[in-house]
This record gives sequence, C-alpha cells and structure tokens, in this order.
Amino acid sequence: MKVLFVNACMRGEKSRTLVLCKAYLQKLQEAHPEAVIEEVNLDSMEIEPQTGAFIARRDGFLKAGDFSDGMFDLAKQLIGADHVVIGAPYWDLSFPAKLKMYLERCSVDKLTFIYDDHGIPHGQCRADSLTYITTAGGFIGDMNFGFDYVKGLCQMLYGISDVTCIKAEMLDVYGV
Repeated sequence: MKVLFVNACMRGEKSRTLVLCKAYLQKLQEAHPEAVIEEVNLDSMEIEPQTGAFIARRDGFLKAGDFSDGMFDLAKQLIGADHVVIGAPYWDLSFPAKLKMYLERCSVDKLTFIYDDHGIPHGQCRADSLTYITTAGGFIGDMNFGFDYVKGLCQMLYGISDVTCIKAEMLDVYGV
C-alpha cells in the first residue's frame, strides 16, 4: 500500500497538526506494516501560483497528450497513491495557501480526471480514501471550508469517495 502524506504544516516540528499527523501515520503503519509512506512537504517546496504563462504552457502539453514534463509529477504522484493523508492547520477558515497551489497542480484534465461525452468528470486516482487532519486554536465547528474544498475536489474530480476529517479544535481556549 502506498500512502501519500501531503504535509502543509508550515510551522514544521512546532506544528500541532504535524504531531497529530505523525500519530495517525504511526497507527496506520502499525495496522499496515507493508505500507510505504511518501511525504510531500509543501513548506520546503518551490511551488508558485499558476500564472497565465504557466497555464498556456501546460495547455500546450495537454493538447499534445504529453505528460512527461515535471509540472505533472505531483498529479502523477497523487494518482498512484492508495491512500492520501493531508495535514493542514486551520488558517482563516481554510488552510495555508501553499496547499491550494499544490491542489491546483494536481488537478489536471486527462490525468487526474477525464470528462465523459456529457461533461461529467471521472476521477483517475487509485486511492479510494483520503484523511484530512487539522488543528485549530479556536472553534471550527461546521466552518471548515478547507476540508469542504478538499472533499469536493476528491469526490467531484479525483474519484476519491471516502473523505474523512480528523480535527482537534479549541486548543488555545482555556476555562471553557
């Protein structure tokens, strides 16, 4: 089993979200000793927002059906995973911007998903499950727009039907 861990914990080892992710991954490894965990650390990656020039270049490759360029490596990595874990702190009702840039790089027509003749997208990811892990100093409740976004991408574009959120909230609230 290949597990893809997308680490969007921008505070590194000081991140409470990363502590929770490591505990989850350890339990996963214990339950599946054969699992290989591959980490993508977004904080250490040079990933820029998609510009008009980038999209034009990408569209040229898409038109040619050529996915050999390195710009498609993240999407290929996502497609090949059996289970995906995303660790992202709860920032401004969502997640760090670098995770959005990563997800944009992974959302590639004719690679991560394909459209049928009726315009319906069909996901091409091998994984059937994704676990989204987040922590917050305050209350999240039902305002977890980051998770909602990831769940929508998974279910509408990537073909990952089982999307679960693990959250620890109110970590900085005392006396309640």
